Amino acid sequence: MKKFLKQISFSVFLFVLINLIVLSIYEYPAYEAIKNKTHKNYLKWNDIHSNTNTYDLIILGSSRAYTAYNPDIIDKGLNLKSYNMGTSAQDIAESYYSLKEILEYQNPKYIVLEMFLPSSDNSHDFYQIFSNASFFNSYQNKYDLVVDGYGEKGITNYFIPLSKFNNYIKQDLGSLFAKKEEKTQNNRWIRGYLYDTTSVTKKQINKFKPISNFENTTFNQKRFQKYFNKIYKLTQKHNIKLICVRSPYPPSRIALSKVQDEKEFYNTFLFKYGIPFYDFNTYKSYEYNDFEFSDYHHANYRGAEKISKQLIEVIQDY
Repeated sequence: MKKFLKQISFSVFLFVLINLIVLSIYEYPAYEAIKNKTHKNYLKWNDIHSNTNTYDLIILGSSRAYTAYNPDIIDKGLNLKSYNMGTSAQDIAESYYSLKEILEYQNPKYIVLEMFLPSSDNSHDFYQIFSNASFFNSYQNKYDLVVDGYGEKGITNYFIPLSKFNNYIKQDLGSLFAKKEEKTQNNRWIRGYLYDTTSVTKKQINKFKPISNFENTTFNQKRFQKYFNKIYKLTQKHNIKLICVRSPYPPSRIALSKVQDEKEFYNTFLFKYGIPFYDFNTYKSYEYNDFEFSDYHHANYRGAEKISKQLIEVIQDY
């Protein structure tokens, strides 16, 4: 019996130790960034919390949003103040709870929601989700996001670093045996927008795969409907115009995509709410080339200039 208890105690000790090591490795850079005031999510939420009732237009969505919409261009074109609250791997539930937090400090006229199938799938990047939510001032919003938004998985990943960083650990272990590519550091942020000067390479273009569709994603339609409905009701309650958009993809990826059911689904779904869907791959005949993107689906500053002008035209048409 004593031997068994010792084994259990050692296992618990080892488990706790491993989690503390993982926590120190993966959270330390974030702590340093917050301390140095360079953490992008910290800076975004600080702007939202401290500049009360300042922003007329707020953008929500994944990294496809924060690389696509430049507030400087949007503000000049519309004579208003905008802010890009897109965050890495932003999930549809995360968008909803972020909007709840935002509306406690801002009174926008427009909410622009970036539509992206993987933002409503069955796979969640809890590190990114909790990184964003950690800067909520409202403990209730944090609690609701973790417990109501993600249930048991959310609670487990919130308290166990080994689970939360699982995918990052796998990637880092895999990179030990792969050639490392030098990445350009992009540190210029304009009210939540990443001004990215890098451009996709021909080598990367040759490795492009078809865009997101129902065949190559784990899109959870029930989950999407649930949280989109919550977002819609929240905007209606606050008399906010909800605008749903899809940022463009590199044309070489579009050409590879025989199945393009994402656009069709959003058009049909949003019609029931009386909300038009703007697909910036085709809206107003703006033509893109692959080199206006930094990789397989993020716009660089040249692409973002066009996309931001498309959004201006959407708002003007509204």
